[in-house]
Amino acid sequence: MTYRTEYTLGFLALLPLLATGVAKGTGWLVTIIVVYVGIPLLIWSLVVDRLASLVLRIICRVRESSGHQYYFERQVGKPGVSRRLLRDIRVLVFVFFLSALIVPQVTQVNPQNLVIVSNAFIYVAIFLLAIPSSIHVLLWVLEDSGLRCHNTMRLTVTVPAAWASRWLSSLGGIGAFVSFAVAMGGSLDRAISLGFTLMISLLPSCILAPTLFYRRFEPGIIAKIRQSKAALTMGSLFPQDSGSSLPSSSAPTLRSVRVNEETKQTTESHS
Repeated sequence: MTYRTEYTLGFLALLPLLATGVAKGTGWLVTIIVVYVGIPLLIWSLVVDRLASLVLRIICRVRESSGHQYYFERQVGKPGVSRRLLRDIRVLVFVFFLSALIVPQVTQVNPQNLVIVSNAFIYVAIFLLAIPSSIHVLLWVLEDSGLRCHNTMRLTVTVPAAWASRWLSSLGGIGAFVSFAVAMGGSLDRAISLGFTLMISLLPSCILAPTLFYRRFEPGIIAKIRQSKAALTMGSLFPQDSGSSLPSSSAPTLRSVRVNEETKQTTESHS
């Protein structure tokens, strides 16, 4: 699987920053690359696999009392480019709007200190991308690993905590950023220009860091997850035939559950 689209978009968004870095010198250029891409990537590579192991251990302890059954579905390939870009946008929205909530709490926001506040906004956003956004990355790694939750009462199969990523993206809100940008720019026109500039500044990090993580680190983390003791314990609930290319009949999949629901609805309509 290639990531040509994400790399192209990421480097195009990075060009204005690279041009600034070239004008200011090699040291500033290296700082841009390290801060914008290197730090988030380093933090994710260090914490995501540990968080995944912790989540699996918790699942193994609570699965009996929760009324749900957790297992690993057979992997059928990585998410497509559109889904990966949607994930990048969610991360961008998360760090963009939440930064607008945090920055006014740590510095005075007004048009007179535009440069100081803009820099503070970028630093806060990079911090949010590196540490809190690792929860986003964790949830996506668990989804890509094939981890599924089977609700035996509702007969549904879902990705565990899939709602959490959407909920995290909703933190902050457009209103918070609009009020921040207006306070910074002094007028709506300047606020729109400032908002566009800040978004372009964050876009390279939110595309390149996840893309490099998916390509360099996620395959190894997924292999570690699926070979862990917790995964073997879950596999005993829904044993699968490793020699067959077809999913095991004892392990429900997202697709099979959807097909069963559609068949049930069709039968009820005919009756």
